Amino acid sequence: MDSLMPNTLAKLVQEASGTLTQLTKVRCVESYPLPSGVKPKNLFSWPNTRYLDVEGASFLEARGVRLLDNHVKSFSVPYRLYDKMVKVDDAGVAEIQMTRTLLDVFQIVSGGKPVSAITAVWDTVEQPNRTIPTSMSDARGLKEFAAHKDSFLVFHREGEKYDIKLRPSAFSVVLQEKPELRDFSIHRNDLRYFASDKVDQKGRKNRNIVFHAHRGFLQKVVRQTNDAVEKLIGNADLVSGIKAIYSKK
Repeated sequence: MDSLMPNTLAKLVQEASGTLTQLTKVRCVESYPLPSGVKPKNLFSWPNTRYLDVEGASFLEARGVRLLDNHVKSFSVPYRLYDKMVKVDDAGVAEIQMTRTLLDVFQIVSGGKPVSAITAVWDTVEQPNRTIPTSMSDARGLKEFAAHKDSFLVFHREGEKYDIKLRPSAFSVVLQEKPELRDFSIHRNDLRYFASDKVDQKGRKNRNIVFHAHRGFLQKVVRQTNDAVEKLIGNADLVSGIKAIYSKK
């Protein structure tokens, strides 16, 4: 393997993760008047060709990724404002969440920076007595913990600035791909400790709302991003494993 490729792959994974961070906050709603301070922002599919260097473009093309750009107009609003809006179900929202999970699992199991610790996090203020798994081999504890919407496992990796916050639905795939993680004990902490500064008092982030009239553009962004991330990862078994989990939801 070319010595450049591991570094190029790591850079592309980081860039894809940044895009997915924005896209996983997307919610489709009916059209509403917005406060005057809320300005539109275009969200782009990944990869965004304006920021691709020669090595990255060659790497992606070699894996069959189509280098084209799609975007959708969105508005970043506080969760409390979004919560009052009439939601419109859109399959693209669930699909992009699945792709984010796929990329997160790939980062954990792909042989990059090793996992150093695992922490169970949730809203400990509202649910102080929640049962959590004692270790990654605690199948019953993992299952009970996974039954709550605000339950996550945070994977800390050596030398990495950012942790990976993973929904419990993907635990089984992680353990299948990296069974040595069964030996890890699980710590506990509050969800807010691992949230960014841009959250409300319940640790909820802003939502990037897309009006129903623009959902066609959203679907193009989602399709391009999903296809590109799957080809970037290049692991058909991992992709099918994550898709199987989400097909049961």
